[in-house]
Amino acid sequence: MAVGEVRPPQPVKLFIATLYEDPEVLVRLLPRLTDRLGDIEWQSDPIPFTYTDYYRNIGERLLRVFLVFRELVDPGILPEVKLFTNELEKSTADTTHPRRINLDPGYFDGGKIVLATTKNFSHRVYIGRGIYAEATIKWEKGDFRPFPYTYPDYQSEAYRPILRKIRELYRASLSALSSKPKSA
Repeated sequence: MAVGEVRPPQPVKLFIATLYEDPEVLVRLLPRLTDRLGDIEWQSDPIPFTYTDYYRNIGERLLRVFLVFRELVDPGILPEVKLFTNELEKSTADTTHPRRINLDPGYFDGGKIVLATTKNFSHRVYIGRGIYAEATIKWEKGDFRPFPYTYPDYQSEAYRPILRKIRELYRASLSALSSKPKSA
C-alpha cells in the first residue's frame, strides 16, 4: 500500500456571516474588511435573527447579513481571519455594548460550510492560534443537509437560498480559475 500523497487543498469561497442591530456598524467596518479580505462579490439581504438570545448583548432586533468575498482562498487562512474579525468586533464596543456586531467567518469548499469559532466542543477541530473549525452543514444529494449539531439558523429554510448562492459563486469562481491559462 502506497503512502498518501500530500497535496495543497483546493481553494475555498470565504464569507462572513454578520449579526448586528445597527446597520451603520457594518457600514463602518466594510472598508476594513475589504482592505484585508478583498472585494465583496455578493451581499445577502438582511434576515431577522430570532433563533437564540445568545447575542442579546449586541441588541434586541438583530439582523443577519452574509458577505461573500470574490477571490478563492486557501482554507488555512481561517484562523487568521477569525482573529481579525474578533479584533473588529472589539473595536465596536461602546459604553452600553461590549460589542455591536458579531462576525463569523467561514467558507464553502464544495462539500460543506465550515465556520470558525473560539469555542471547543466534541465536533470541532483545533486549527491553530486558539481557533476551532466546525463543518456546520453539508452539501449532499443536491441540497444542504444539517448535521445533528447544526445551528438552527443554518438549518432554516430562510438560509437555504443564501447557502445555495455561496455554492453557485464558488462553482463559478472555480470554473473561472480552471479556465485561466497556466503561466510558464
